[in-house]
Amino acid sequence: MSRILVLDVVGLTPRLLEHMPNLKALAATPAELGTVLPAVTCSAQSTFLTGLPPAEHGIVGNGWYFRDLGEVLLWRQHNKLVQGEKVWETIRRHRPGYTVANVCWWYAMGSTTDTTI
Repeated sequence: MSRILVLDVVGLTPRLLEHMPNLKALAATPAELGTVLPAVTCSAQSTFLTGLPPAEHGIVGNGWYFRDLGEVLLWRQHNKLVQGEKVWETIRRHRPGYTVANVCWWYAMGSTTDTTI
């Protein structure tokens, strides 16, 4: 069974990759991805993990405004906040038993990965 490694390196450009030979060696052909608006961590990662834009997966920023408190609470963590099927759930539909680890991605709490760090 093939293995997939997804590294989310914020701000990495092809020009900067030239200065990172160990990282560059991980992929024969690096894939360049566009971004979403808003271009913030939580929105971008949720788009990557679901293939949906922020308007559909529901993560439209790094913070949530709570009207009853009158304040923004940043960096909510539970995976159930992200609507839509995650990439590992799609893989498992096609390849039952596929194992997945989530290392330091956002919205990892309560996710359906096998291992979360």
